[in-house]
Amino acid sequence: MLGELRELRRKMIRCPKCGEKFDLREGQAEGEWADIIRLMPGFGPHARLVWEYVEMFGIIPVRMKSKKILRLLRELEQVFRFESFAYNRARYTISKSGIAEALRVVCNKAFGQALESHNYLKKVMIGIADSERKEARDAADREQKTKEGFRVQGSGLRVEEKEEVITAEEHKRRLGVESLVDRIGKEME
Repeated sequence: MLGELRELRRKMIRCPKCGEKFDLREGQAEGEWADIIRLMPGFGPHARLVWEYVEMFGIIPVRMKSKKILRLLRELEQVFRFESFAYNRARYTISKSGIAEALRVVCNKAFGQALESHNYLKKVMIGIADSERKEARDAADREQKTKEGFRVQGSGLRVEEKEEVITAEEHKRRLGVESLVDRIGKEME
């Protein structure tokens, strides 16, 4: 009975080119699937991982959930394109490899139910973005110290060199003496 009512409510339209009748929703879905297909290459080598993540949103039956799939893919495409995302009024930057790493973490986690939002993914990405930012800052500090070292040496300023620390035994060996007591009062080299 319900199925028959749904059939009556479905709007049938006629193709202006070939005259074939088809459901309006099917026509819209076809356009959505074309958009989905166009989006997938934008994820590059991570396309399968992105699709696996989108499947976690309970998109079954896939045929009927094309709008949701398209929305999710567009949201992820923005994150990949700009390599940034927002969460709790804060903006974070993250590399594409960091996004892929976060997607792997989420996809490997067993959830009891379908995901409802990107919040779990964003929390994982925050941790990765923070570590990437720290690594970049540390690398910049190392580079700055290296540049400062060259700048000081090239400017003629005195560059402190590490003094070699040797033991008394080594000093005796270098001088070629048996005892340093014999050297008391004499000029040191």
